Amino acid sequence: MKIRSHWSLWVLLLSGILALSLIQNATAYSYVYVVNSYVHGSNPDWSTVAKIDGEDLSLIETVEVGDNAHSIAMVQSPNRLWVTCPDSDHIAVINPSTMELIDNIEIEGAQPTGIAVSPYDSRVYVTFSETGEVGIFNPQEMELISSIHVGGNPSSITFTPSGAKAYAVDYQEPAVYVIDAVRNALITTLNFPGHAIQDAIASPDGSTIYLANMDQNKIEVIRTRDDFILAPMETSLHPRGIAISPDGQYLFLGHYTATDAYVDMIRLSDGQVVSTASIPSNPRCIKVSSDGHGIFVTEHNEDALYAYDVSGETLSPAGHVDLNSVSGQQASPVGLVIQEVALIPSGKMIIQRPPRPQDLLPNEPIRLIDTLPIKFERYKYTMPLKTPPT
Repeated sequence: MKIRSHWSLWVLLLSGILALSLIQNATAYSYVYVVNSYVHGSNPDWSTVAKIDGEDLSLIETVEVGDNAHSIAMVQSPNRLWVTCPDSDHIAVINPSTMELIDNIEIEGAQPTGIAVSPYDSRVYVTFSETGEVGIFNPQEMELISSIHVGGNPSSITFTPSGAKAYAVDYQEPAVYVIDAVRNALITTLNFPGHAIQDAIASPDGSTIYLANMDQNKIEVIRTRDDFILAPMETSLHPRGIAISPDGQYLFLGHYTATDAYVDMIRLSDGQVVSTASIPSNPRCIKVSSDGHGIFVTEHNEDALYAYDVSGETLSPAGHVDLNSVSGQQASPVGLVIQEVALIPSGKMIIQRPPRPQDLLPNEPIRLIDTLPIKFERYKYTMPLKTPPT
């Protein structure tokens, strides 16, 4: 038994070294999936998801998803894209490898709007803006298994990195519904001035939630340990779209006015804007790469995806892709999600799950999750359950 035990340890050790070596020698690249709502086009009942090469910003493929699509999430086990379509009361499920529509999950009368995946147990949480609920889905069976009544009209949702709490944002109130995501119960409701809070993001250490208050020209701040509203940060006009760097040191915030639009890089230690990059009009959604060296921004009025390089404390334009892929239509891009992939010398690829901040897996080493043919024909994630902090 001891010999077998020692051999097992050696096999595990060598496997770990091999996996780390493969990852270190991998060529990383990414795909960006963008939801195009087409709400300003001649056919508002038709939306798409576009798959874009994150390196050269070329448009790879699009798939139709239904009526006025809104938000998107990358779901694990199995690897799928879930896209909310509030006007047609369904969630479109897409295979990102083949860009085929697999299923439509119908939720009659609910208006599914915001979507997020729990870092705790991989279940999918969707805000139902019509019924004032947050629905919880089993990603394997693609079934609604429970719901939480929060009231109002929740329009978006985000998790703390541990998955212990979720924060559902009500654009109309405005309010934030704080959810115990382990027991699936409403903890409290936080109210804010104005009427236009749209986007929220959690800090990597899980201590803080930041919200863009477009009506009040502020970044609202919530301390998560007791859900206390801290003093807001003043910003330029109409903040919309917010993201945070992987190290938690910088916020990226979109702004727009009647005459110009831009993306700010804000240093959180002192609240100073350290860099600003222009964008034609109305930045809608911002996502940051896992290494923090780039951001992607959907531009809602000019129908494009813009990329920016991040070097030190400087934002630099890195190009854009026109999303008007169908003649006579305006893409009106809204949500986006990044999928990062690493190609290893053996001709296989490592599918790396979206980055999860430190307080979920504080000391977890890099793990080889799965390898598969480059053609992306089929793959999946594996993700063990983690016990959330108390």
